[in-house]
Amino acid sequence: MNPTDKEIDVQWPDIQELFLQEWWWDAVCPPAERLVLGLDEAAGSAGAAFWPLAKVKRYGGLFSVLSMPPLTQHSGPWLDSRVRFPDLLACLPRSASLKLNLGFALNEKEIRQARQAGIQVSEGATYVIRDCRDLEKVFASVKPAQQRQIRKGMRNLHLLPEADAEMLISLQQETFARQGRKSPYPEKVVRSLCEAAQRHKAGRLVALADADENVMACGLFVWDNNRCYSLTHGFHKTGQNVGAGSLLQWEGIRIAAEKGLVFDFEGSNIESIARFNSSFGAIKETYSRLERYSWGMKMLEKVSILLKG
Repeated sequence: MNPTDKEIDVQWPDIQELFLQEWWWDAVCPPAERLVLGLDEAAGSAGAAFWPLAKVKRYGGLFSVLSMPPLTQHSGPWLDSRVRFPDLLACLPRSASLKLNLGFALNEKEIRQARQAGIQVSEGATYVIRDCRDLEKVFASVKPAQQRQIRKGMRNLHLLPEADAEMLISLQQETFARQGRKSPYPEKVVRSLCEAAQRHKAGRLVALADADENVMACGLFVWDNNRCYSLTHGFHKTGQNVGAGSLLQWEGIRIAAEKGLVFDFEGSNIESIARFNSSFGAIKETYSRLERYSWGMKMLEKVSILLKG
């Protein structure tokens, strides 16, 4: 069977993983920009496997990279059995470049199978608090310096009764601008996802303001039946440290405690962010990242690096 024959028009499976919900993908990735792969054991159903991917255009549309949509931690895949993983790998179009996070860590056998398919495998990390139900116990595991920051935030800031996507977008743009970067999150996607998550009772916007009602931090926390994710946030920076970043994450942990969920800070390759997350007493969890580049994409990436350097 040609690999492209395994691109099937499936019904989205009834599973709990947040990032594999159809409504999530409707918010972050139009159907025309998706590739849905599966092992079609039952016509019109997800069968034994399900793998939605985003087709991201690069270099003026010259190349299409299979990736995750904006603000999506991973794209699965969902498998009824991990032994089917190599069969699902065979569904990937051979000519496409890809850059994907998986929702789990591959074992040694699966890593070999991926490499045999010409795919590089690396390790990503996130930090989680597995049991948030006892907030006093959770707070006791937070490092003293971080405890002081949370208390400082409680003295200086208060929760706004109503937060909206515009607050989040504005602070995202401000945060990235301080880094000399443009926000990678399209405003339309942020608005759509905030609305969809709250409509499906799977998300909450949290905003913190100072005594003058200046919004100092805003974040979107989303959840399924297992985890609450600190998905995205932004901060207003002043000359005075008011503890906004620490208190915002603590409010997310409070949401996880309220719902009896694991709290997931989401991963980052930036060491300072990893230290910040671990300072809450969070433990490291790993997942696998897949990358494969066509010859043409490799050359363009090299040229791009040279031009930037």
